[in-house]
Amino acid sequence: MHEGHRRRLYEKLKSGGNLFEHELLEMLLFNAYPRKNTNPVAHELLNRFPSISAVLSASYEELVAVPGVGEQVALYLMCLGKCLEGRNKSDCFAVLKNRGSLNDFVSLRMRGRTAETLELYFFDKNGRLMRICPFSSGESDKVTVKPEEIIKLISVSHPYAVVIAHNHINGFSSPSSADDDFTKECQIICSMNNVRLYDHIIYVSEGALFSYFESGRLAEIEQKYSIGNILKNGKYT
Repeated sequence: MHEGHRRRLYEKLKSGGNLFEHELLEMLLFNAYPRKNTNPVAHELLNRFPSISAVLSASYEELVAVPGVGEQVALYLMCLGKCLEGRNKSDCFAVLKNRGSLNDFVSLRMRGRTAETLELYFFDKNGRLMRICPFSSGESDKVTVKPEEIIKLISVSHPYAVVIAHNHINGFSSPSSADDDFTKECQIICSMNNVRLYDHIIYVSEGALFSYFESGRLAEIEQKYSIGNILKNGKYT
C-alpha cells in the first residue's frame, strides 16, 4: 500500500505535476521511514511549523516534540536543513567574478592531483557555478571525453557558459594538439547549443596555468569553429 502511494508521488514529481507542501515533506521523509506511511508525520510537522523551510530550520528539541518524530528523524531533518542553510548565500557557490577568481578555483580543484583529470564547469548567466562534471581515465598521462558525453551533459543542465579545465603532470602548461582538438570540439558543441565557451585552462602548479582565453587562442578557435561560420564556409578544417 505504502509502495503504491510512494510511486504515485514519485511519478507526480517526475512529470512536473503540482505537489502540495505536505506531499513534498512526505517524500523527504521516505528515507527516514523506509517502511512507514509518512503522511501523518508530514501533517503533524506542518501543523507545528508553517512551512517546510521552518521544519528544516527547527531545533532538535522542537522536532522531537512533534508526535511521531524521534531522534533519528529529527537529526535527519536537521541535516537536510544544514545542507540547504546557505543556499541563497553567494559564498556557498563558486562565482565567476573575474579571471583571477576562475584561476583560483581551477587551482583549488586541480592541486595535488597525480593523474590527468579533466573537468567541465557549467555556469549560469550570473556566473554562478551550476555543475562540475569530472572525467578521469585512471591513467596518469591522459584522459579522453567523448563528444556525445558533453552533448548529453549540456542538454540536461542547460548552462549559460562552460569552462574546461584539466591538469598536465609533465610540468609543461603549453597545450598539446589533442588539447587544441578537444577545445575545437567543445566550441562546436557549445555553439550548436547556444552556450558560451569561456575558457580552457591547463593547470600544472600554483601560478603555472595556461588560459586559452588569455592567450588569444580561444578567440581564434571561436572564430573558426562556431557553427554559424562552419555552415557558412562549409568546412571546419
